[in-house]
Amino acid sequence: MKYFNLQSYSASRIAQGCMRIASLSDKEIDTLIKTDLECGINFFDHADIYGGGECERKFGEFLKNNPSLKDQMIIQTKCGITNGYYDFSKEHIIKSVEGSLSRLGV
Repeated sequence: MKYFNLQSYSASRIAQGCMRIASLSDKEIDTLIKTDLECGINFFDHADIYGGGECERKFGEFLKNNPSLKDQMIIQTKCGITNGYYDFSKEHIIKSVEGSLSRLGV
């Protein structure tokens, strides 16, 4: 696996997109994430709108059940889209970030 430096972190050049994990069972998510890590993929991409937040919640549940793996990961999430429109206001960004952190449990 090839990596790039992200400040003091080394991120895999391949990111696991988590847009569709809300449709997966807990066992499928467990297998997906653990297989990614075994293959050297440590970069996980989220957004607050993926699955209406359910993707972040399910990923957070995985982290809660596997706390020792959190330190092996780089987790990215994004915000700015609401109701089909872009909203980059300070209020929306803060609300989105707080929601994402809560759902991810980080």
